[in-house]
Amino acid sequence: QRLRAAWQHDRELYQSVGRQLLPLPGDFTKADLGLSAEALQALRESVTLVIHAGAEIGFDKSKAELDQTNVDGTRNMIVLAQSLPRLRRFLHISTAYVAGRKHGRVMEEELPGERFSSLYEQSKAEAENLLRASGLPWSICRPGMIVGDSETGWVRNFNTVYYVLKQLLLGKIRLLPIREDTPLNLVPVDMVADAALTVARTDAAKGQTFHLTCPKDQAPTAGELCDAVIAWAQKHLSVRLKRPVFLPLPAFKKAGLAYNQKEDSRKKSSLHNLLMLLPYFYADQAF
Repeated sequence: QRLRAAWQHDRELYQSVGRQLLPLPGDFTKADLGLSAEALQALRESVTLVIHAGAEIGFDKSKAELDQTNVDGTRNMIVLAQSLPRLRRFLHISTAYVAGRKHGRVMEEELPGERFSSLYEQSKAEAENLLRASGLPWSICRPGMIVGDSETGWVRNFNTVYYVLKQLLLGKIRLLPIREDTPLNLVPVDMVADAALTVARTDAAKGQTFHLTCPKDQAPTAGELCDAVIAWAQKHLSVRLKRPVFLPLPAFKKAGLAYNQKEDSRKKSSLHNLLMLLPYFYADQAF
């Protein structure tokens, strides 16, 4: 039911559930993924490829919550994969932001960084390290900020950049703590999916890491994205939005506008959430 609800937009996918696609409801934060002995035996007899794309991405989650899904969950997937005699590849969907606070060029063959901007980044880095030490035939894909389909715009989850766009559309944000010419590392979901499948099916990709990111010189800027949203709102919603003011973070803090999380850890203001997303708009990295 969950899959059919998520795939109502695609008749072929919708009809594949229960036919080409056989769902096994489970929980990868539990041992054996919470599956029955019969289900596990069926997997061991048939599975040749594991694609691990499950993750907790909430920036407001505690380290324990993130580790339960991103670290311990990955460990459970690895243990199961190690019991699959026919396994040819374990494809792990990570994130380009395991680079953390590294400046400049970030190479695919580099291990994750050591200094991170969020607990989410740290948990995904730890998951990568577990996989590299597993002895499995692994490949790792590190996407940038995933956005909608390149043709239709369809997207399942409205997070990261979509949160910012929503706040702009609602008139809740007038200041953005980045430069107007900041390039945004956006990549359409269909391109990520196609690239991931290519990696999974290519023998030479075993033991390799791949950045699924937008070339920096081709990336849209923050100003261009805002202008596109303003034009879209005018055309489709008959709403006239004011252009936001771009105030880079140092000036933002100097003006006393930065939110102090220590003052009230329960406060969930738009500004606070925006600042938590700021590492995704970090311009000083080229993948």
